[in-house]
Amino acid sequence: MKNKPSLENAYDLKSPEDNIQLYSVWADTYDADFIEKMHYRLHFCVADEFILNGGRGLVLDVGAGTGALAEQLIKRADLILDATDISKEMLEIAKLKNIYNRSFLSDLTKEIPVTDDYYDGVVSSGTFTHGHVGPSSMRELVRVTKPAGLITISVNEKHWTALDFNTELENISKSVKNYTLKKIDIYGEQSVHDHKDDKAIILTINV
Repeated sequence: MKNKPSLENAYDLKSPEDNIQLYSVWADTYDADFIEKMHYRLHFCVADEFILNGGRGLVLDVGAGTGALAEQLIKRADLILDATDISKEMLEIAKLKNIYNRSFLSDLTKEIPVTDDYYDGVVSSGTFTHGHVGPSSMRELVRVTKPAGLITISVNEKHWTALDFNTELENISKSVKNYTLKKIDIYGEQSVHDHKDDKAIILTINV
C-alpha cells in the first residue's frame, strides 16, 4: 500500500498529493513509529547546529511535521517558533505540544505564504529527502529570511547528490554571505533497520 506509513513509502513519494495522503495516515503514530523506533536523530543535530551558529529570534520550522525539531530547539534557546507543513494532520499533532506561536499549511514546491525578509531564522529537519522537496525550494527559504538571518536545514546525502543540490547552492551563494556543510548520521547507533547507515548534509546559510 502506497499510503501505508513507512520510511520506504515516504522515500517513494512522487508529488505533494502523495505527501499529503501518506502523512495524513502517519501523523498519529509518527513519533513512536519513526522517531523513537528507528532511533532518528537528525532533529537533534539540526537544533544543535542552528543554536551553535547563533540562531535566534523568530524562526520558521519548515516541514515541521509533529514538531520534533521544535521540541529540541526550545530546550536549547529562547525562540519564537512558527511551523509550516504540507500535512494538516501532522500540524495538528504539533499544535498539541504547545510549542509554536502559529502554524500554517504550505507546499514548498510553490511559494511559502510569507512576505520577504520576515524571519530571523529558518530550520528544517527531514524535509529535503527522497520523495520530498528538491533544491529549488532553498531559494524560498532565503527569500523569507531577513538579511543577517540564519538558515539551517538537513538534506539526505543521496538526495543531495541525485538532485544536484551543489549547483543550486552555488547559485544561491551569490546572494548570501556564506554557507557551511557538515555530514552527519541520520540514525543513532542502536539502529538496526535497512537505512541505519544513511547520512545527511546539514547546510547552514548566513543570509
